[in-house]
Amino acid sequence: MNQTIVKLIRLLKWLVPVVIIVAALVFKNLVDNRVAVVAEQPPIPVRTLQPIRGDQERTLQLNGYVESESMVTVLPLVSGILQELFVDAGDHVRKDQIIGRIESARYELQLRQAEAAYFAAKSSYDRVLQLYQSGVSSQQNLDQARGQYDAYASQYELARLQLDYASVKSPVDGVVLMRHLSVGSIAAPERPLVTIGDLDDLVVRARIPEKYYPLFQERRADLPITITTSGGLHYTGRIRTISPFVSAETKNFETSISIDDNRGLLRPGMFISMVFQLERWADVLYLPFEALSGGNTLWRVNEGLAQPIGFVPSSSADDAFLVPEEYASYDFIIEGQYFVYDGAPVRQVLGRQDP
Repeated sequence: MNQTIVKLIRLLKWLVPVVIIVAALVFKNLVDNRVAVVAEQPPIPVRTLQPIRGDQERTLQLNGYVESESMVTVLPLVSGILQELFVDAGDHVRKDQIIGRIESARYELQLRQAEAAYFAAKSSYDRVLQLYQSGVSSQQNLDQARGQYDAYASQYELARLQLDYASVKSPVDGVVLMRHLSVGSIAAPERPLVTIGDLDDLVVRARIPEKYYPLFQERRADLPITITTSGGLHYTGRIRTISPFVSAETKNFETSISIDDNRGLLRPGMFISMVFQLERWADVLYLPFEALSGGNTLWRVNEGLAQPIGFVPSSSADDAFLVPEEYASYDFIIEGQYFVYDGAPVRQVLGRQDP
């Protein structure tokens, strides 16, 4: 019995180390297999695009309204009942053409009174002047007669002007855009009669952010401008004037745009959109903005792995940015770049696209 126990103890001394060694090998094999599984994770799917070759431009888009450069509102210079109005909206008028008449009986009466007083004062002055020249009248009498004569002459001239103002005239050549009063209305210097504009000289006034001021000053003669109406009609424009003043409240400056071809259906007051072509690049390589990560990084797929490239665009268009010619054959990640890291395995879902 004792010998059996001794043999069992000796067997255990050899068996325990063997079990420990076997267990260690099994554990090591499990760990190695786990690492291998982690290392063999599937590639990250990404959408890629090679740089596109073509033309690009940077534009500024604004809205505005059409105006007539010589648009004026006609105000009567005297008050009274509007007896006649010879024009309506859409009528062409010439400068100094009579477009309306105000009731003038009062002004005719004032003119006759002023005329009578004027001739009486003139007669009195001529008589005193003869007496003065004959040495019968004094210098004081002559000066008094002369003063009365000048005063009545001024009143006579004013009465003539008021009667003349009762016939309202157009100050410019143009087209009647609006009629503000009707026959029978009371006309007064503070009440507009009609608005007249020149349809051959149409402009658009645009308010431009101040950051563009140097560029507009530099390219005022050759800055391409496209004007589009709400109905889809297109016109070309050119800068006529640039205000030297920048508003402190809005941070904008005003510029007036001449419309080169304004013989179509453009009319003052129409809503339009303007596109200023600030810069243009021909036959260049570009990428859409979604390819740029964090504003300064591009992700390239190189032999199935993600590779970051530091890049800050120096020239940007409306929807894309320009890249160097050496990037022409690179595949850049434009979707999925926020899930990759340097050296991450990736799988390209979509290759190069045509613009």
